[in-house]
Amino acid sequence: MRNKKLLLIDAKGISKTYFTDGISTPVLKDVSFKIEKGEFIAITGPSGSGKSTLLHIIGFLDDQTKGIYCFDSKCLGDYTEDEIAEVRNSEMGFVFQAFNLLSRTSVLDNVKLPLLYSKIPEKEWENLAMSAIKEVGLEHRLDHTSSQLSGGEKQRVAIARALVSQPKVIFADEPTGNLDSKTGKKILKTLRDLNKKGHTIVLITHDQSIAKSADRIIHMIDGKIDSDKIIKKTKNESAISKSRPLSPKRDEVKKKRK
Repeated sequence: MRNKKLLLIDAKGISKTYFTDGISTPVLKDVSFKIEKGEFIAITGPSGSGKSTLLHIIGFLDDQTKGIYCFDSKCLGDYTEDEIAEVRNSEMGFVFQAFNLLSRTSVLDNVKLPLLYSKIPEKEWENLAMSAIKEVGLEHRLDHTSSQLSGGEKQRVAIARALVSQPKVIFADEPTGNLDSKTGKKILKTLRDLNKKGHTIVLITHDQSIAKSADRIIHMIDGKIDSDKIIKKTKNESAISKSRPLSPKRDEVKKKRK
């Protein structure tokens, strides 16, 4: 049984439909799952499976059409617009494929950016930024502008920026998408190291080999969760998967098929 005190994300029957010129396009269909604090989750699936739309909803970037979404025991409908913006800025960190850094701005100032919109006193900004930069091992690049960095270094700056507000969860959307495989592995190691220190990580990727860096994989297809597996690692980090039980309804369907 799950310890409710550790529950961070609780999605119940989430559906999302877009309406354009009178035409409805369902993207998410009755999606339900939970994420506990300290987990490292990968949400994966082919293009068009709905994983990015799901990220937008659980990251307070978009609203669901149906269903209930609760973050840290408080449901989306109970927040005001100002509270949503505050939670998104202070309790959620975002890392994107395109880095989204200011090219002529120093590493230090790029990392400080989220603090401009926070309630954290300005006198604390530099210490928080320095701490986040050290977490990703980039203190030697402190005064470099992002245009002077390699792709892997830029993504580590983006991770530091996501960390600076000391959020409860980091959402990483295809964080290795613009990187070569060797650099991508370093970024995944950085995320894994952060998770070992207690950070909750939600990784969005279409690549199954990247998803295996996580401890649990939620696989999506056609707007639904196709499987939800815990990845058990051996000492040499080879992955053995163990399926989580599906909902009672889906279990019944499987039995009937047999």
